[in-house]
Amino acid sequence: MKEYTMSRYSDAIKDSLLSLLSVDSVQGESAPGAPFGKGTREALDRLLTLAASFGLKTHVVDGYCGWAEIGEGELLGVPFHLDTVPFGSDWSHSPLGEIAVEEGKEIIYGRGTEDDKGPAIAVLYALKSLLDEKRVPRRRIRLIAGLNEESGWKCIERYLMSEEIPSLSFSPDADFPVIYCEKGVLHAVISLKKPAEILSFSGGERVNMVADRATLEVTSLSDAAFSKCLKGGVKVKFIAGGFRLSAEGVSAHGSTPDKGENAILKILYAVKSSSESLADLYDYFHASSGEGLGIKMENEEIGDLTMNVGRVETKGDRILFSIDVRYPAPHTEEELIAILKKTLGEDAEITVQGRHLPLYVSPESELVTSLLAAYNEVTGESARPIAIGGATYARAFPNAVAFGPIFPLEESRIHQKDEAITLEGLLKCAEIYRAALLKLAF
Repeated sequence: MKEYTMSRYSDAIKDSLLSLLSVDSVQGESAPGAPFGKGTREALDRLLTLAASFGLKTHVVDGYCGWAEIGEGELLGVPFHLDTVPFGSDWSHSPLGEIAVEEGKEIIYGRGTEDDKGPAIAVLYALKSLLDEKRVPRRRIRLIAGLNEESGWKCIERYLMSEEIPSLSFSPDADFPVIYCEKGVLHAVISLKKPAEILSFSGGERVNMVADRATLEVTSLSDAAFSKCLKGGVKVKFIAGGFRLSAEGVSAHGSTPDKGENAILKILYAVKSSSESLADLYDYFHASSGEGLGIKMENEEIGDLTMNVGRVETKGDRILFSIDVRYPAPHTEEELIAILKKTLGEDAEITVQGRHLPLYVSPESELVTSLLAAYNEVTGESARPIAIGGATYARAFPNAVAFGPIFPLEESRIHQKDEAITLEGLLKCAEIYRAALLKLAF
């Protein structure tokens, strides 16, 4: 393992991350002082207690979020989140934190190792290392911990209502080297008239996750569809009044649907030959480019539009598809909705449930050039800033960008089973964050 300045904190970083991972911080039932569930509040309390032990001033904002800061002067923000998506199933190691040694490397498994508990710990210890050297910050540094990033951003909305807005910020919740541009995000529910042959259809957990399980009940099934089910790994069971089809897929982040296998689409593909209406549903939603819905949009610099079907359910005589669309500027939400209505027809109902406008910060700004320099100095690369489809807390603040923790060409398991980070990778992240803090705040 390469020796970094942060290597001397190796054991402490591991212990602190395992402590944070051991808390199930998937959003849960609201409780006093914990609007997003007791687990999210416990994760926040653990992080702030650790920060306070390093000499930082801490504050909890009505249980929605919290912050820890040190220094004087202009405010540098480091927003991240401590809530996670649901665990899912079939993990080979505990989603609540477990260390394994594989091919001579220590690997930390657990939900949140990459997104976003691991980076949070890396930033906190990077700051501690500079304070331990008796360095005095020239900017105030505030670590801002949200608890509802995966389910609506109500935490940051609450922060913006009453707390100080940083002059510049970076969020350790995406990719290296540094992200100067993020696509717009649209979360919407498309309600269509339920085909007569469908008894029920359910699948997926979150709109921003590729659905890894789905179940469809139909009154009839063509011979061709039955054969395709058997060949395609879709289980078929006879039930009263018809057939029950079930499928498993591979979860992935909603911004990268092609990295997963969507169980909803797997079933629709298998049964599309049974009827014209089922074929229509498949044709609408099968393409992650959005082509079937008429919203395919290409952009060489920012990246093409992506579309993920995260959930499906039936209600009465309607079938509801929850979609996650990541679109490049200068296209707009209004443009997308107009195209969807034109493609789907007058009977379709489209309800917007969440949105994030595109983000852009000049690649020549102090923020981007400083972060890029920190990354290149530690890695020895000559990287350039990039654009992504993910939505990070950087969008919530002025003059803010996303910065790590995923390295270029690195396999990531964010929102997937067996999410993990190598100890070496975590220390490398911490070393980069240390260099970034040194440039921007000391």
